[in-house]
Amino acid sequence: MSIYQPVWDEMIRLLSVPRLRTYTTACSGDVKAAIELYQWNLEVSSALFTPIHYFEVALRNTIDMRLTKDFGGSQSWFDAPTMPLSGGGKGKVAQAKGRVTAAGHQITHGRVVAELSLGFWWTLFAESYNRTLWAPSLRHAFPQARRDRLHSEIDKIRLLRNRIAHHEPLIAYDLAAEYTRILQTAERIDVRLAWWIDATSRVGVTLDRRP
Repeated sequence: MSIYQPVWDEMIRLLSVPRLRTYTTACSGDVKAAIELYQWNLEVSSALFTPIHYFEVALRNTIDMRLTKDFGGSQSWFDAPTMPLSGGGKGKVAQAKGRVTAAGHQITHGRVVAELSLGFWWTLFAESYNRTLWAPSLRHAFPQARRDRLHSEIDKIRLLRNRIAHHEPLIAYDLAAEYTRILQTAERIDVRLAWWIDATSRVGVTLDRRP
């Protein structure tokens, strides 16, 4: 028996057989290789989360600045009576405010914006907002982009983000293509954002280290 066998057995117990099954299947039942692949999955998840972070923060700030210009005034755009948010959108804003107060903070514009999820920002590019938000406002913040393309690509980035956040396997994904999607969509916000993401990224070297 390998001197490492007790370690592998304990890791199986701690991580659980169902969680490791994806990795053991990919490694033809080799537990040591499966745990190494699991470790790599954690590393590539971390590497991808950094560019997604930059993308998400830049996206929300770009939208926030434009909506503040077009709908803000004496109050935040999300509270303005002229702001054409759907019932679902208003509900997301109310939930964000609730999280701010639950954390013991006063409600401020910046805190509410920071609490709104990528899913919220993604919905602002939906077809239902084409005439009320995109045409009069948001298209000016993204002059190089089409609304429907942004909506589709942000959704894919959002789903990848959520998969990472829930510690799910990425080993079946074309992660090079997913990373390219992040860069190309970032370019539609600002080409300098895409440059910064790529210049600071660990995604390429981590992909090269896949067991």
